[in-house]
Amino acid sequence: MKFTYSTGQRPLDGYTIKRGIGKGGFGEVYFALSDGGKEVALKLIRGQTDVELRGIRQCLNLKHPNLVSLYDVKNDTHGEPWVVMEYVSGESLNSIMNRHPRGLPQELIRQWFPSLCRAVGYLHDHGIVHRDLKPANIFLEAGLLKVGDYGLSKSMSSSHRSAQTQSVGTIHYMAPEISSGNYNKSIDIYALGVILYEMLSGAPPFDGESAQEIMMKHLMSLPDLTKVPAAFKPVLAKALAKDPNHRHQTAAELAKDVEAMFGEVPVATPVNTPTPTVVPAPRPLLRPVGKAKEIPVSPRPAVPVVSPVTGETIPVALPAFTLRDKVAELSGSLAMSAVFAAITTTLLAALRFTDNWNTIGTLFFMTLAVCWAVLIPSKFWSGRKGDEWMRRIVMIFAGALVGLLALWLDGWSPHRISWMSMSAPADSTARSTLGLSTGAAYISYFGLVLGLLRWWKIADRRRDSWFSFFPVLATGIFALVLLFVYPDPEHPYGAAAVVIASMIVQWVSPWQAPPPPLPKRLRVRRA
Repeated sequence: MKFTYSTGQRPLDGYTIKRGIGKGGFGEVYFALSDGGKEVALKLIRGQTDVELRGIRQCLNLKHPNLVSLYDVKNDTHGEPWVVMEYVSGESLNSIMNRHPRGLPQELIRQWFPSLCRAVGYLHDHGIVHRDLKPANIFLEAGLLKVGDYGLSKSMSSSHRSAQTQSVGTIHYMAPEISSGNYNKSIDIYALGVILYEMLSGAPPFDGESAQEIMMKHLMSLPDLTKVPAAFKPVLAKALAKDPNHRHQTAAELAKDVEAMFGEVPVATPVNTPTPTVVPAPRPLLRPVGKAKEIPVSPRPAVPVVSPVTGETIPVALPAFTLRDKVAELSGSLAMSAVFAAITTTLLAALRFTDNWNTIGTLFFMTLAVCWAVLIPSKFWSGRKGDEWMRRIVMIFAGALVGLLALWLDGWSPHRISWMSMSAPADSTARSTLGLSTGAAYISYFGLVLGLLRWWKIADRRRDSWFSFFPVLATGIFALVLLFVYPDPEHPYGAAAVVIASMIVQWVSPWQAPPPPLPKRLRVRRA
């Protein structure tokens, strides 16, 4: 790695360069000695000078045992700015975690994570958001944790439109609301949740082949909490919530929850996993983050959701659902579909579409049967892709069951559904043949209506909108066209049932609004 200055040079009055430490998008970092013999780290600022220095100056007078101390900002003879800061001779948390791919021993997490939260909470108490929390910016020296790299720090009172938004952190630790320009302290809470997840499991919750893929997972996907100890799942689910209002509101609150978990769960070091010893590294790892990379992100249509706290549009995601939650939600949808089916069929009677209450009763039960035939399997397909033909087969089978119910209702009702009936011959053999033909007509009609249309789309939680008339229109046209294949289409109650059901299914199915579109060009940095 080539540095601008070499050992023995004095680009800054009062300090002698000993060696280069690292280079990044904001400049270079050197290990140096002051004329009085004090070891320091010197950071030469280049590139986004105003952005970097604004964050540095906000933190110059902050003093906390878990923060890397910043001493001064000076200019050299060429007018280039330098930051004089504390030299940390220990390892980065990232280096330690690399030696523990399955997660850190819980005793170390218990010791280090509350210290990390205290440092971040101290920044927040002084109106500062770090904005680039990650293991590479956290250091351990003689067992003491220190948070470094204030290059992306931002005052909470600063405008969201300030130039500091040109860099927004590291993609694996980036909160969903950053895509909409929100730099509240909630983004640090989210990053703390990612770091805790990584401490426990050995890997961040979201990864991918590209930065766009990782960012979309932050926006849309729920973290896999099966990889962390069960006791920590509620804490991580809250810390990694997509909606900032659903997260811990302070770093101290998160630390308290984590400490409570350790109070309830015996701490044990994993078998055959040696406890790491923090030793001075031959080369200090206090370095700036990597160079920013521009990534084009295709915008997606979305319904924005406005945060009452920040006024910014934020992505919305529902929490992870267990099987019990799905069954409870499905039960509510089934009950509501019965209510809506009763209302719509009663309304048809009130509007004098028919005066026969037996016919109204038949229409009600047929409509409800279609709704349930769609809702029950679709609940377990919601949010999943693929298996379209398997779904069609299931829906054909469900439609056949609806047809059997309609056949039974036709026998129960004194008014047969004449669009499926045929004139009955006098002899019993012919009547037996007629029964088979009529049964096949019932079963095949509803089997085709449910199997050839993608009903699960209108019941999907992530459909484009809560209600759309297009599927209702498409269902009506298809049902009527198919109806005329059968003899005597005088009373299209079957078609009416499926059209009404296509509206009710949308009304009673939960809907999750899509996230707001990402900026067309989002500057992010990989870890």
